[in-house]
Amino acid sequence: MKYLERPPESHRLKPYVVCVWTLQRTYSGADDCEVLWPDGYKDLIFHHGRVFRVGGELLPPSFVMGTLSGCCRLDAEGELVLYGIRLYPWGLYAISGQPGQRFNDRFMPLAEFIKDRWAGQAGETDRRLAELEELEHDLASAGMDDAQRRLEAFLEDWIDPAWEDRALFGVIDRLYHRPAEYGVADAARDAGLSLRQFERRCVRMTGIPPKRLHKIARFNQVRIRLLLRPDLDLHDLMLEAGYYDYSHFSKDFRQCLGATPVEFRDWARRLAEDNGPEDVEFLQDSREHAG
Repeated sequence: MKYLERPPESHRLKPYVVCVWTLQRTYSGADDCEVLWPDGYKDLIFHHGRVFRVGGELLPPSFVMGTLSGCCRLDAEGELVLYGIRLYPWGLYAISGQPGQRFNDRFMPLAEFIKDRWAGQAGETDRRLAELEELEHDLASAGMDDAQRRLEAFLEDWIDPAWEDRALFGVIDRLYHRPAEYGVADAARDAGLSLRQFERRCVRMTGIPPKRLHKIARFNQVRIRLLLRPDLDLHDLMLEAGYYDYSHFSKDFRQCLGATPVEFRDWARRLAEDNGPEDVEFLQDSREHAG
């Protein structure tokens, strides 16, 4: 397996894109699969070679993956190469103008997304679909440098200024990336909105209520720490997450991620045993955020 993340190079995309990533892996079938964990992010994914199946159904060559409500298994057999663009929780709204909840728990074909995005503009829709077809073809033989350049150029002019709300995006960014010190009431105050107004705006932009986004953010930080260091003590992580009762911590962890802390730690250990540090390169938390 080879997995690599890179920060976006386009300044236009930096407020909305977490990273451009690639995964190259050969699957043996049976229980050899990918597990996706709910983290609040959205992804545009392109894959070739063998393709993934979800619940036995083949996924299209390119698709949009919205926010997941629980862990999801992707099955494959044979060699598969993926390229993706990971978006912040508000990023899909910024490129589509559509309510975030429309994409929750969906793997929408990117061609369908384009038709919706440019509905009523036949000429523009046809041009974008032709660009998509060309991109899918070119990525099949592209290296990471070329793939990143092509993917960012493809997405860059999708952002419509009419859908940009940098101030509110920044507030949601702080809520997501600083959950231990910044809560929903703080975010509503800084946005100049009532709690109810902020909830409606957050759901529209991210697809999920701010309280759930905040909780997902807390447990995603625990998830990432365990992914990088599966030997960490779960009790210490519980305290860092602001919990003092393990059963409460485990229940909320499972509610957010679809697995208990022990189950996730054991999965992370197996992943670490099967793949060395030369095979996996994650972005670190030092990257800049919109807020």
